[in-house]
Amino acid sequence: KSLAEALEHKLKIKRVGVNSFKAEIRQQITQINAKATGLDESIKEEKKRIVALHKDREVLEERIAGVDKRIESIGGQLTEAEAHQLILQKLYDVAKSELNRYLNVEKRQVIQSIDHLWDKYAVPFKELETQRNESLQKLDGLLSGLGYTL
Repeated sequence: KSLAEALEHKLKIKRVGVNSFKAEIRQQITQINAKATGLDESIKEEKKRIVALHKDREVLEERIAGVDKRIESIGGQLTEAEAHQLILQKLYDVAKSELNRYLNVEKRQVIQSIDHLWDKYAVPFKELETQRNESLQKLDGLLSGLGYTL
């Protein structure tokens, strides 16, 4: 789950960029500060809420500090040219897989047709030789009966 969250975070940084991501986090920090100023520290439950809000703010500030390191680790923000290249690569992969699927179906059909023809017309050599010899003997008998000798 944490790896999936980290991946989602990196993808968001890659798509949106550092500045808008930092602005979004700063906006959340200002919301936390606004909530914290409206609470009274003398009340026990509100004090717990203030402590929780401060912890949330610290986590967000750490996230801002770590954004620059993460953007470097993932290769910077996605440029328009890179986006075009990724889209074209995706289209190419889809077209290639569909073409391969179509070709595999056609290959299977050709192989089945050849197998069918092989089963239908395949005759062993010995059988052909035997039939030839029988036909030659019949032909020799007929020619001898007609008075032709070879």
